[in-house]
Amino acid sequence: MDNLTDIKEIWQEVLRKLATEVGSNDIDLWIRPVKAILIEGDTLKLEVPDAIYYDTVKRRYEDKIVQLLAEFTGRQLKISYSMPVSPVEPLPQSKAAPASAALPANYYSFNPNYTFDSFITGTSNRFAVASAENVAKAPGQSNPFFIYSPPGLGKTHLLHAIAHGILKANPAARILYTASENFVNEYIDAVRGKADGADAFRKKYRNLDCLLLDDIQFLLDKERSQEEFFYTFDSLFQSKKQIVLTSDRPPRELAMDDRIISRFLAGLRVEITLPDFETRVAILRQKRDQHSYGIPDDVITYIAENVKKNIRELEGCLITVGNFCSSMKMPPTIDTVKDIIKDYTNPLDHEEKKIPIELIKRVVAEKYNVEMRDFNSKKRTDNIAFPRQVAMYLACEMTDMVLKDIGSAFGKEHATVLHAKGKISHMVVTDPYFNEALNQIIAKIKAVNNQA
Repeated sequence: MDNLTDIKEIWQEVLRKLATEVGSNDIDLWIRPVKAILIEGDTLKLEVPDAIYYDTVKRRYEDKIVQLLAEFTGRQLKISYSMPVSPVEPLPQSKAAPASAALPANYYSFNPNYTFDSFITGTSNRFAVASAENVAKAPGQSNPFFIYSPPGLGKTHLLHAIAHGILKANPAARILYTASENFVNEYIDAVRGKADGADAFRKKYRNLDCLLLDDIQFLLDKERSQEEFFYTFDSLFQSKKQIVLTSDRPPRELAMDDRIISRFLAGLRVEITLPDFETRVAILRQKRDQHSYGIPDDVITYIAENVKKNIRELEGCLITVGNFCSSMKMPPTIDTVKDIIKDYTNPLDHEEKKIPIELIKRVVAEKYNVEMRDFNSKKRTDNIAFPRQVAMYLACEMTDMVLKDIGSAFGKEHATVLHAKGKISHMVVTDPYFNEALNQIIAKIKAVNNQA
């Protein structure tokens, strides 16, 4: 294989050998849409169609690809990924507008599909979406804006949506989206490169109108990069420029410099939790229509009931089903889909312990310092009525009980439960402090239930 010098030839050999290991169906579905761009230094650059392909290729096939590349090239290559960017026509500037400095290289690298209009809103993310829309309308007012959640729940989507929102109102805005890993790598290259590399790096980041930094937890244990980030953050903050950050955990759980954590806590913080069943169905229907898959609603419902981990896997599951049924010319029935999505389902998901309503009552009673018997009393004072409404709302969200049965558990009519659900749902959207307190209650209920 010494004569394999052309990247296309190398890539075809990798595909051929990989197909014998994982099967031609997997190759046709996930690998053939990937383009091998070039080998630069010790890195093979691949272009993937979208984030779903990136996640799947990296998670399932990257190790095998690296191994085969070493076999065919005799070199240990790393892989970097990129996604195609839709061209954006430059917007005409007003004659009165001053000439602007050169834009960052990835100024227009915002995913055109990641907008507020395409984001499915549900109880798990409603406050985060509303807050992100406000940030896009009035950048610099809520600073910094910190979004945290487990992976795959839409944080990156919101970052790009914010960029689109700001640009819509101000086409001249200087906005940069980057992953924290890239921030670190850029900083390392800057200080190791030319003498003025560090100055160029600082100028690039500190002259922005909005910095969108993804996965801030990547800065953990990187003291020099944290230090540089702190001064970048402070410069933008003092200039009232917008800073938006995402993380897989809340600020207090990040083992970072206290100065940085205190600045995170000074801004607006929102959490995105796992999407409920209704939201999962809405996401699947949107993606089905987007890809023009002929998948019936009963199959959509089945997928939503069985794939719960995150939105990214939910989308990947739908794409797998749609492409498999299309390629194999098979109708997408539940029996067919059961086997296709087995890699996306976790048997433990079906063994989740049901949360008893008495546990919800007990945790809420402890939080608001009321007696358990108060929940079923006829007292209507605020110190009793409000905790009761919170417990009713959580019973609606965390159990499979119908309104009538929840009402009976509190000695009330189902209309009372419906009123409580509406009131608390409104507070979740409009009151960030209550929303955070409610999330703490939910976390405690789940922790106690898992330990029981």
